[in-house]
Amino acid sequence: MKKIIILFAIMLSNYNAKAQTQNDVVGYYKLRGGSHYLKPDGTFVIIGYATLITGKWTLKEHGEVQFIPDAPKESFQVYGRHTPELKENSKFMLSNGLHEEETFMHIGKLSAVKPKLQRVYVKGHHCIKFPEVYTTTKKADTISFTSLPYSNSENKEYKPKIYTFNNIENFNDFIVYHFEDKDNYHPFSYLYKDGGLYYSKHFGEKLDLNEELSKSEFSQISGIDFAPNLVLYTPKYKSYDADIENEEFKLNYTLDEKRNAYINKLNYVAGEENTADYDYNNTNLLYIYKKINTFITTQKSFLIEEKSIFKDHCKE
Repeated sequence: MKKIIILFAIMLSNYNAKAQTQNDVVGYYKLRGGSHYLKPDGTFVIIGYATLITGKWTLKEHGEVQFIPDAPKESFQVYGRHTPELKENSKFMLSNGLHEEETFMHIGKLSAVKPKLQRVYVKGHHCIKFPEVYTTTKKADTISFTSLPYSNSENKEYKPKIYTFNNIENFNDFIVYHFEDKDNYHPFSYLYKDGGLYYSKHFGEKLDLNEELSKSEFSQISGIDFAPNLVLYTPKYKSYDADIENEEFKLNYTLDEKRNAYINKLNYVAGEENTADYDYNNTNLLYIYKKINTFITTQKSFLIEEKSIFKDHCKE
């Protein structure tokens, strides 16, 4: 981050940009390998290789254009539902970001003095399968998660934040998300000058925004909500992004309250999800998972149960 600040200070000293208005900067820019859409309402979308960043932008003094990306407020988020077929078991889908750092999990109450959490993945893992689903007979009244950035994995003084979720609605089927602290979530700045944006020696010329917006469906996104109240998943764990209040969605899907799922009115065939060749991309049945908002965080060191929940798939 210090390097970025220094770089930007050098840029300001080299470019004596004339006074600009916010409207001057609105436009489309191709810069640093990404497509930048700066919209008149102060929102932006950046699309690059395997990257989508949204947020707010503002024009500051001396032509500085500041970007504040949308970012997750919490490192962990848990969603749950009731699945009667599990009976006394609990099931956890742990493939949403938990492989990006060393992550740890514990079911049940934690020791207040020196909590112990189990590795989710083998230390130094390289082979990941999707989805990674953990089924256990343990009752998930409380569920705890924490992570160690690889940069701090050998630092015995480092105290991570431990999230403990209270499962007051007695869910038994869970989707867990982990958000690594990435550079894409941190504020950054460019310099606007001569009808374009500068970043160090990189330059992107301003092009017509409206023309470019029509070329990409992702550019129409107004923002990313990292913690919606509900998430929808197919039986094979394909996430389904939809506004359930949208008229088109209501036209195609009906709510089955008993199963806590949305069912495609025209295409769903009863029991199809139980067939051996059920397609991952089949969205006829969408299970509803509700966000668990009852959690506390503590910042402390912890003991590690080294035997991981998932095995090393490289050795299969």
